[in-house]
Amino acid sequence: MKQFAEKNAQLLGLSCDPVPALKVWAQALGGIAHPLLSDFYPHGAASQSLGIFNAEGGFPVRSMIIIDPQGIMRACHVYPAGVLPQVADVLAELASLQAA
Repeated sequence: MKQFAEKNAQLLGLSCDPVPALKVWAQALGGIAHPLLSDFYPHGAASQSLGIFNAEGGFPVRSMIIIDPQGIMRACHVYPAGVLPQVADVLAELASLQAA
């Protein structure tokens, strides 16, 4: 998304689905503007390391994470099922972290 690029940030999606499934899902939605990462094998390893893996369901919970250029997690928000992160809120938090 252009708004993230303007803030020198990269938006990524993370799922435990295999790459072919992510491609089909993205195509079914008419395309996704940001890269989708597969956390398929070892199953959920990246999600677990970020603390967002739902072991009971076998998938990462919907969340928004900001990681700085040094690889340090600066913010993490988890959202209930059916609730999407609001772009304006994410951009405001990113701006706040970048100003600090």
